[in-house]
Amino acid sequence: MDETRSKIISEIETDENVVSVKKPFALHKDKSRHYIRLEISEPLSFSILRDRENGFRTQPNEQIFQGSILNISAGGVLIETETPLGEGSLITMKMSLQEVETIDHVIGLVKRADADENMWLIGIEFISREYLVDHFSSAELEIIPPELASFDERLKMTLNKYVQYKRNSATNQR
Repeated sequence: MDETRSKIISEIETDENVVSVKKPFALHKDKSRHYIRLEISEPLSFSILRDRENGFRTQPNEQIFQGSILNISAGGVLIETETPLGEGSLITMKMSLQEVETIDHVIGLVKRADADENMWLIGIEFISREYLVDHFSSAELEIIPPELASFDERLKMTLNKYVQYKRNSATNQR
């Protein structure tokens, strides 16, 4: 196994300023964050739902952009990409975790965008579908794919799928 990659085991919320973990995990907690961030290096693809000028995309998946996850928490993700995104843009994301599982249709709000030479560092907050109700018209909401969900919801679906797979495997072995 490549030791430069990390595998998500669980997310922990803490009020403590000091957290210690064993290798290979690199966790960070600072006073301004609600969640611990896990440093990983995984691919991420995204499409723009609404750009910084509030331009709604009727076909958000027609143009797919690529990036790399630098760190992730239960609240958001920091990515590196060649694609500039403005603060306030809404995107949908697809990410691979250790090439084992893919989490797709995750909604994100760009909270920060910084240019770094020819790359962009983009801070994205995971948001729920309810957020869209307050920021999109009824006509736009009808066009938005129904499978879009928050990272939390997608992660729960993925875990449920895994549990069901394990149960079926155990049943078939009997």
